[in-house]
Order: sequence, then structure tokens, then C-alpha cells
Amino acid sequence: AGRAPVLARVPVPTVPAVSPKTGSEMLRSFNSMKRHPSVMAQYLRERVPPQLLASLFNRAPIEADDLGTLLGALKSNLGDAGAGFTCENGADYLRALLKTAGAATQLSMLSSTEQAIIEEVLSGLPAGTASTKALRQALRCALG
Repeated sequence: AGRAPVLARVPVPTVPAVSPKTGSEMLRSFNSMKRHPSVMAQYLRERVPPQLLASLFNRAPIEADDLGTLLGALKSNLGDAGAGFTCENGADYLRALLKTAGAATQLSMLSSTEQAIIEEVLSGLPAGTASTKALRQALRCALG
């Protein structure tokens, strides 16, 4: 009688001890964490603040697929009540994304599922504030 194959356990990656110095370094870390959304969300929250995100991609754009991965990490952070991550934190990341190279082009290529993550962040913001209105307008222009 044949035995069932034993599946090797893939170790859960750890969050790097330091923030990435380049966009490609951040994306390499994302790639190693793809099968572990909670670890990726923690990495984004702890090692890639919005200001750093904008500077990592100020010359070269973040590709649409990678942008989708980043939005997935944002969604994971929003869904983790223990993380203390609010829609305002998410909005800070969206503002940072708007400052990256080729932002409008990359945002226009998002799937409807990825666009829904942006809407989820926006829906959790105070509706009448000038900053919310400005963010909505900027994203509306970028998303088409």
C-alpha cells in the first residue's frame, strides 16, 4: 500500500528587523510573505510608514500587481482589531500612494476588488472633513 505524501511545512516568515531602504527590498519582503497575510500586514504597519512608502516609489512606480498586494495588506490591517489600525491610518497610506511615481496610471489598473479596499478605507473616514473630500477627489481622478 502506498503512503500519502508528506507535505513539508513552510516556516512562517518573520518581520524584518529594519525598514526597507528601496522599493525592491520592500517588494522582496512582500513576496516572501505572500502566503502569510497577517505577517505582511504587520510588516507594512511596523516597517513601512506612509512617508517611507512614498519615498520608496518616488522615482519608479509600484506595479499594479504589487499595489494590489499592498492594498491587501492594508485590508488585513483594517480587519485586525488588535492591530490598532484605523481607516485614518489607511488613508495616510492612500495619500502616500498618490505621491508615488505614476500613481494615476497604476491606480487606474486596479481590479474592482482592489478598488473596493480603497472604498472601505474611505467609508471609514469622517465624511465632511476637507482632508477626506480632497482624498476622495484625488482618488476619483486617479481611478477614473
